[in-house]
Amino acid sequence: MGSVVTYSSQLERGIASALYEHLSYNGLLSSVQHGFVKGKSTCTNLVECFNDWTLILQNKDSIAIAYIDFSKAFDTVCHVKLFACLHAYGIRESLLSWIQNFLTCRTHQTRIGSSVSEIADLLSGVVQGSGLGPVLFLMFIDGLAKALESIGVVTKFFADDLKVYLQIVKYDDCIILQKALDLISQWASDWQLQVSVEKCSVLYVGLHHVVDFCYSIGHDAIPQVTQCKDLGVVLTDSLCPTEHI
Repeated sequence: MGSVVTYSSQLERGIASALYEHLSYNGLLSSVQHGFVKGKSTCTNLVECFNDWTLILQNKDSIAIAYIDFSKAFDTVCHVKLFACLHAYGIRESLLSWIQNFLTCRTHQTRIGSSVSEIADLLSGVVQGSGLGPVLFLMFIDGLAKALESIGVVTKFFADDLKVYLQIVKYDDCIILQKALDLISQWASDWQLQVSVEKCSVLYVGLHHVVDFCYSIGHDAIPQVTQCKDLGVVLTDSLCPTEHI
């Protein structure tokens, strides 16, 4: 039994490695994705952001940063739409069939103490902890990254952690950022991911707020905060590191 599990894990890693190579060689993944990507990390994500924000502050302007939280993103990936996405990225024929077989006919049980729930079929998700899960999720959410490129905002991903930001000089800039949020809301609805609006936030960074604007996802207003956690780093509206330290 152990050798079968080991062989399966090795096969998953081999296929995942081939998928990453395919995506890299053909330049298919958006450059704004920093999760599960070679040469990128939470550090590269934060360094790029802080560089952008510092330059804007030097010009005495403000930045509006919207943090978006997807609810159980890895577990709620729709299999049918994932397979269509893989096909669009050139994953076809026997390899696509293998991945379809890998994800389908899976079941789930929950254990609490000595009690076990009834067996339920898994109709979504990319199997967290598997060798294939991360790369499959990257291809699934990459469509959103590419769609946001056309809006005119700066986007940074770390797997499913998403933030979009924009230099705010006038009211029209707020409208642009809201358009990006509308796009995220519509994309999430189309691709069957749930946005947890109560866990989202908007942070204004800068010495002053140029305009007063209420951002929203769908019909729900996004809370405005004076500090938040960004990939484990406490970020304040002045970029002062004191709170994190």
